[in-house]
Amino acid sequence: MRQYPPIIIFCFLITLCLAAHSQSLVTYQSAFEEQKAMLEGKSPIDFKRAVFLTESAYYNGKLDYQQFTNEIKSTGVKLKALIRSKGLEKYKTSKNWAVFTYMTDTIPVNDYKPYVYNFDDFLGDKDWSNMFVTKLIKTKKGNCHSLPYFYKILCEEIGGTAYLAMAPNHVYIKHFDEKDQWVNVELTSVGFPRDQWIIKELNVTVEEIKNGAYMQPLTPKESVAQAMFDLACGYKHLHGHDDFMLLMTNTALKYFPNSIELWMNKADCYRYFGLTEQAKPNRDKQKMKSYYLAYQEAVSKINKLGYKEMPKELYDEWVKSIEAEKTRRGITSK
Repeated sequence: MRQYPPIIIFCFLITLCLAAHSQSLVTYQSAFEEQKAMLEGKSPIDFKRAVFLTESAYYNGKLDYQQFTNEIKSTGVKLKALIRSKGLEKYKTSKNWAVFTYMTDTIPVNDYKPYVYNFDDFLGDKDWSNMFVTKLIKTKKGNCHSLPYFYKILCEEIGGTAYLAMAPNHVYIKHFDEKDQWVNVELTSVGFPRDQWIIKELNVTVEEIKNGAYMQPLTPKESVAQAMFDLACGYKHLHGHDDFMLLMTNTALKYFPNSIELWMNKADCYRYFGLTEQAKPNRDKQKMKSYYLAYQEAVSKINKLGYKEMPKELYDEWVKSIEAEKTRRGITSK
């Protein structure tokens, strides 16, 4: 067998890496353009499709959309049958009830295996795919990102309505009850918490609520913009900060201008650009100044929205308290 010099093997590996990187950029560009078309009204809003695009791009376009939709449709058929079996068709919230029951209860429809909270790497720090709906479907383990996303997708699949709502490091569901009053649905603690509980437990400020940053039901376009934020985050995990990540962030901000997370992404980008330029031997002072001013603008917007940082330790304590409460109520994921 012919032995190749190490330099040739090294060059070959570099070529493969560059080809994979190039293909990933093309995949992300395609996903971005399709989501942008939804936001611009050039194609119908489709949250399920927007979420799939985000997750498939991270896997370099290797996920099968037909398989994904078939799984959603199959589950939808089961949910409709569940509603009929209980004679609940006349109730406006029957679809919300069916999705919640399917996801959280131990019943034949879900093969006696509800979807549970994954307490390991719940922020996707070690593995960003832990945030994905496609992974939740496969493992039945998710977090406060994938669980509400899946709830919304299933609810819309069977003709129901569910809205995403944001809190610091958190996503949950809002929908109307039988009396047209808002109900909060929490998939992590498996319950229907009052606003006061969310405010206290997640350290939400009055200013964040008044300014529409948190605890407001997202519009369909804001939901797609949130999926675009996820697209930018997945891209950042793979390729770091660059002009394309900034473009995705700025585009999403046009349709979700009160998103603290998007403004943070923007601030991080300009901070990275500034530090990178500063490290150069022949730094461009004009560029550094423009990056600094853009960074300050983003930080100022974050402050105006009323943001108060939630310490990671506090969030960790909240997650642990959820596990303790679920254990107490006999719905532990263990």
